[in-house]
Amino acid sequence: MMDKRTLLAIGLCFGIMLAWQKFYIEPTAIHNQNSEQAANQGTQQPLSNAPVSSGAVIQGGNSDLSSSLASPTGKEQREIAVPVGPLKVGSGSRFFADWKLKEYPQTTKTAQTGMFGGLFEKGANVPTSTGEFVDLKSVAMEVGTGELAFDLPEYAYLSAVEGTFEEKGDAVVWTYSDAKAKLTRVFRKTPSQLWVDVSLTAEFTGAKPNFAFVGLSAKGMKGDPEERDRAFTYFTMDSVERSLIEESIALKQVGTPIKWIGLNSRYFLMTLVNASPMEAKALLQPLGPYSGKINLVFAMTGSSISIPLKAYFGPKKLDMLRAVEPTLDHSVDFGWFTIFAYPLLKIMNGFFTLTNNWGVAIILLTLLVKIVTYPLTYKSAKSMREMARIQPQMQKVREKYADDKEAQNREMMSLMKTHGYNPMAGCFPMLIQMPVFFALYRVLYSSIELYRAPFFGWIHDLSMKDPFYVTPIALTITMFVQQKMTPATAADPAQQKMMQIMPLIFGVMMLTLPSGLTIYMLINALTGIVQQMIVNKKLGPATPAVIKVK
Repeated sequence: MMDKRTLLAIGLCFGIMLAWQKFYIEPTAIHNQNSEQAANQGTQQPLSNAPVSSGAVIQGGNSDLSSSLASPTGKEQREIAVPVGPLKVGSGSRFFADWKLKEYPQTTKTAQTGMFGGLFEKGANVPTSTGEFVDLKSVAMEVGTGELAFDLPEYAYLSAVEGTFEEKGDAVVWTYSDAKAKLTRVFRKTPSQLWVDVSLTAEFTGAKPNFAFVGLSAKGMKGDPEERDRAFTYFTMDSVERSLIEESIALKQVGTPIKWIGLNSRYFLMTLVNASPMEAKALLQPLGPYSGKINLVFAMTGSSISIPLKAYFGPKKLDMLRAVEPTLDHSVDFGWFTIFAYPLLKIMNGFFTLTNNWGVAIILLTLLVKIVTYPLTYKSAKSMREMARIQPQMQKVREKYADDKEAQNREMMSLMKTHGYNPMAGCFPMLIQMPVFFALYRVLYSSIELYRAPFFGWIHDLSMKDPFYVTPIALTITMFVQQKMTPATAADPAQQKMMQIMPLIFGVMMLTLPSGLTIYMLINALTGIVQQMIVNKKLGPATPAVIKVK
């Protein structure tokens, strides 16, 4: 019979492999049943028509629309100063023409560098600045976003109109009017706030639309390096839902109240927050392969509507997101272990404040976790030492009751009870650390704090893999050493062989994971060796127990 620790080791290895597939290869919690449940909760009023806008043939309205727009953002742009970077609003159908983030350079992986001033003249690709800043196009993958549309075909032409700008105090005002409709957009910015207040107004003299749609459009592409993270997002029923921007995007109507919609990449978010007392719903539209639009949907009860919104484009930094709207922190995907991820990130931020180096902050966090869990680790090691002592006697029990599994299990339990061995005492510390491992992985993968954050030497970006694979190889060697120092608890040669290859499995898995996570695992293993040395000195050598087997 396999002992509990061996079974747990197999389970841990299998679980990590599954997590590797779940959290890294596949998109994280994108396609799940929650989306469908959210769409069907509550009383849903079906939309009679989807928005009629982009690409529609101009009909009715102003006859001066024969000249099609060269760009959906229009012929004229006005710039609005925002702390994260300048926003340009356009005079065309898409009101957000461009938005640059002045503190976040775009990166490329084509440059090569040496290590420690030329120890390696050529090596792996490392991130370098392209000279450009992260902009709206880097998230939306197209020029401009943000549109207002309506469900009646006779107002389709409004998606191709060219308006005019006027500045009124601290506001930039865009207007368009004809015999059928008048549209107004007001963009107002307060110097200290991270977002822009947007007010969209529509007045109709003809037929009254049933619904107004405020949409954010975006595209993807085959082979997109951010295909696991580029998604349409919306917040409803106290949770965020995501839909990947992939080749086939399903039409989805959400009938529950929507607080905000967004375009999401790994580190950045473009979002519109509903600041209206009116309740909004959502509609996800496919516009073609790798193309779609997420809409806030407002029911119209009269011939006019005014929709106040907050517009934010910037890093997915928790304090910034919460300053705009408290629920925006849900856009940072920490996976299943968010409850652990938040305090880990907060502690890591504290260590960074002290050291000004995220790699050192990761190391200090690892040491803190090991210190806090040391009493459990000691108890586990003591239990393993007892298990190693009684292993010869357990083997005799297996041999004596080889044909009677029930008797074998009974005698095994009696033997362990006699020596005060509790199998769970060895498992518990590992169970404690598993959620921390996965939570830290999600922190290192998703946190904007580590974007382009260097450690030292050859590690220029903690959010990317180790370019020279130094840390994964060091981790594998360290785990082998740690394993040799740990008392053997398995008598079966097959079990022992399986345990011996586990360090290699971990090392291979770490080759393409973020270097920050590999540093965590390496320091964790090195600290484990030190703790094992302390335990061995305290407990002394493991001598086989002498007990008579009945």
